[in-house]
Amino acid sequence: MREQGDNLHLEESAMTHFGLHDFRIPRFICLVSCVVLWLTTSGLAGDQREIPAPAIHWAAWGAGAFERAQAEDKLILLDLTAVWCHACHVMDETTYVDPAVVTLLNAEFIPVRVETDQHPDIAARYKHGGWPTTSVLLPSGEILFQANALTPEDMLEVLRTSDTFYRENKRDMAERVARIWEKVESAQRASRQPQGHIYPEMLPQILEMMKHEYDPVSGGFRDAPKFFEPEAISLAFSHHFWHPDSEWRQMALLTLDQQMKLHDPVWGGFFRYAEKADWSHPHYEKLLSIQATNLLNYLEAYQVTGLAQYREIVEQTMGYVMRFLADREQGGFYASQDADVRYAERSGAAIPGDEFFALDESQRSAVGIPFVDRTKLTDWNALMVKAALRVSHVLGNTQTREFALSTLDRLYKERYQPGRGLAHLLHEGHPREFGLLADQVFFADALLEAFLTTGSSQYLDQAETITEDVIRLFEDGQGGGYFDRTPSASSLGLLKFPHKDLQVNAALSLVFSDLFYLTRNPRYRERAETILQMVVVAGSMPVAQTGRALHRFLYYPVHIVVVGEKSQVAAQRLFDRSLAVYAPGKLVRFLDPRVDSLSIGEVNFPKVTGPFAYVCTDRLCSSPIARAEELPDRFREIFTALTEARKPFSTGNAPPVSTTR
Repeated sequence: MREQGDNLHLEESAMTHFGLHDFRIPRFICLVSCVVLWLTTSGLAGDQREIPAPAIHWAAWGAGAFERAQAEDKLILLDLTAVWCHACHVMDETTYVDPAVVTLLNAEFIPVRVETDQHPDIAARYKHGGWPTTSVLLPSGEILFQANALTPEDMLEVLRTSDTFYRENKRDMAERVARIWEKVESAQRASRQPQGHIYPEMLPQILEMMKHEYDPVSGGFRDAPKFFEPEAISLAFSHHFWHPDSEWRQMALLTLDQQMKLHDPVWGGFFRYAEKADWSHPHYEKLLSIQATNLLNYLEAYQVTGLAQYREIVEQTMGYVMRFLADREQGGFYASQDADVRYAERSGAAIPGDEFFALDESQRSAVGIPFVDRTKLTDWNALMVKAALRVSHVLGNTQTREFALSTLDRLYKERYQPGRGLAHLLHEGHPREFGLLADQVFFADALLEAFLTTGSSQYLDQAETITEDVIRLFEDGQGGGYFDRTPSASSLGLLKFPHKDLQVNAALSLVFSDLFYLTRNPRYRERAETILQMVVVAGSMPVAQTGRALHRFLYYPVHIVVVGEKSQVAAQRLFDRSLAVYAPGKLVRFLDPRVDSLSIGEVNFPKVTGPFAYVCTDRLCSSPIARAEELPDRFREIFTALTEARKPFSTGNAPPVSTTR
């Protein structure tokens, strides 16, 4: 998840490799937490709801705020907030309306507010622990002080002490800032692409790391607080499928059963995380990204077990998304729903999440609905489109499929610009915030899912177009991997820091591998490998996502190929049944002999009247299957032959992967 891992990697790399330990503010100033010089970002200012308007003159993150800070020689107060964040709302209603705080901020500081979901690149560099993150920055954007929520009294002490410290140590800080940036630039110039092969023996090491972190009592792959680990669930199911091992199946199912404590039994949908190791004490906000990844996990649990309880969770979660987070008129999915009802029109009171979500349907309707942030974020929409398409494959909901495809089409039309890639969001009807890697990666992945769902080559073409933009705009040709944002000489504050989100890089490796298997273009496989070479030696490797990317790179996925005219009902029925067959990572192709080549890799299919389906590896195919209802049983019959034919592309003695979390 975004709030885990990535930030730790940035902090460790910055402090370990770039010498940030040599600049420290005296301990007395660090009332809550102190982090030394980092780099900056911010957003489209402001919570979108009706709250008591503070008199603070919030500025948006941008050149204007930084120019003013430097011209007036003032520190910046950066409020990294989130629309759904309960503690942020409390600060808005207490600290940020306190007259003394308002007066001091407006007179002596440059207050800047950034909405974290709209500016994930800023959050990656400035978030400290959680939300809100309250930071005092130098006029050039480096961090002087950081904490989370502060009372008015603590805020006043932080502001006054920070300003005094800055005035007394300004020259020394400027010199140290310059030296630190010199070290950053020097390290970047000296970086080199890691070399070495990717070996099958790396996968067991990944699995051992996961097993070491697994909680056998409450499930999950870490101690408190408990966050969802969708990649770990996916890898566990995949390992169980290809190497039948009941232990991994049980690990995945126990985790899914235990984390049901974060499931809303009335509306459906999942809360963000739990404070306790047993998944208790939820934080009740509901994020679109969390609904998407849970849909995929519980759908897979249903396919693995056949148990109706998992199907019901999928249906309830999809129902929640379509009821509360889907824009039925314009298409697309909204970003989040708040944890609580604030200033509820019908009751006139604020109701915290633990009270509100204990109510039944009628009681909730009587007091109001938690606020929905109607921003449509490109990366999270892409995740939901993919999840909705997968759900349609298995449960056969054509309306869900059509809504997901129309959303994908609209987003591409509205947000893609040649040479710039996809924008992160629309603001007043115009695309904004270009140049974020996650948007490109997850959208390309959703396009590939749409290609597999429809057989329409337009989606494959669009996916290739976006990945070409990724290579050109984000690739670190010298050090390997891909930066989280497009480098820019005009970057402000810590945005100058060259950060690589390892989780997103591993996801990009998966996309490149799939493109290789679908197009046979070796360039994509080379790109997947260079990413993995970088990720496996990183200090805080995302274990499960790396494992998934390694498996995808090393093993050719099962293909189910339908050969027949797409206008034929029987051919479409075979294709639909192929989409529903469970085989982790499988690729489904629909070849129309009238227009398509009947070759995939080294396999050539006969031009027959058909239609027929074939289950294939890269070297072996089943005999033709004519009837859709026969496909699942025939697949199981040839499963053993398929697994025996699955050989890794690379073999040899493997060096160990990094075990640093």
